[in-house]
Amino acid sequence: MSERRIAFLGECMVELYHRLGDEPDMLRRTVGGDTLNAAVYCRRALGDAGEVSVGYVTRVGDDPFGREIPAFCAAHGIATDLIEVSAGETTGIYAISRDDAGERSFSYWRSAAAARRLFAERAHKDVEASVEACDALFFSGISLAILSPEGRERLLGLARRMRQAGKLVGFDGNYRPRLWSDVATARRAIRAGHAVATLTMPGLDDEHALFGEETAEAAARRLLEFGAKAAIVKRGGGAAILLDDAGLREVDAPALPGPIVDTTAAGDSFDGAALATLLQGGDLDAAARAGHRMAGLVIGGYGAIVDDPRTHWSAGPLAA
Repeated sequence: MSERRIAFLGECMVELYHRLGDEPDMLRRTVGGDTLNAAVYCRRALGDAGEVSVGYVTRVGDDPFGREIPAFCAAHGIATDLIEVSAGETTGIYAISRDDAGERSFSYWRSAAAARRLFAERAHKDVEASVEACDALFFSGISLAILSPEGRERLLGLARRMRQAGKLVGFDGNYRPRLWSDVATARRAIRAGHAVATLTMPGLDDEHALFGEETAEAAARRLLEFGAKAAIVKRGGGAAILLDDAGLREVDAPALPGPIVDTTAAGDSFDGAALATLLQGGDLDAAARAGHRMAGLVIGGYGAIVDDPRTHWSAGPLAA
């Protein structure tokens, strides 16, 4: 059987963060970004099975930070052939601040980032064709937000064609108000992202901010009305709400293996592990269980991509 491939598409940036116990003026540096985080945790969840390749699709600048990103991705098992290092452009940067409960806030320097011009040039038709040849695609509301209107429509069209071809298309709404010119534009674009997805996995807080639902159940029903085939609505550490042809149900989160240190990438890691489960033949309930399991480990470490051997599932997502 030939190797299958999932493409994660979006923006990866330099991440700056402070760890408890560091000197007050010290910032550590790594790489992060919602879809890249999801790609890394998908790769870790897939384990040693070689039948699925995980690739990342983006543009970075040829500044010192951007030139490091392909090597960073490769070190985490992510294929880099669809990462373009663009001459004369810059790479985005963000910094994480945390409160005493581990909840985080972000500061961004990304307005001129190379990733914003993904799919905006004729030359990117080759990238588009390469992604369409993959077996699965994952993107997010942030992926849509950073693109030009033309690039956004091309990404949505690509996702639609892949879904029509029977491929897995995953989406997470990830609404970040500062990235959008206005709420109405964000609402239209993110609704379109839900509509082309075979599986959409938003957080309830984002859906409430953008569409106003008070409950995860109402949000899940709306997502299928938009056109998604299946939905997992995440509720932080609470039970996830699932809806597909089998009906509405809950999947509880297990007890955390340790204290919450940093909630960065909780939702992204959930997405990655859930997608890995589907790629290995698991059902939606198993995907949600794997997502909870991975997220529970990730929030016990610092930064978006944690150094925790428990997040490497050598036997794959269905073994537990």
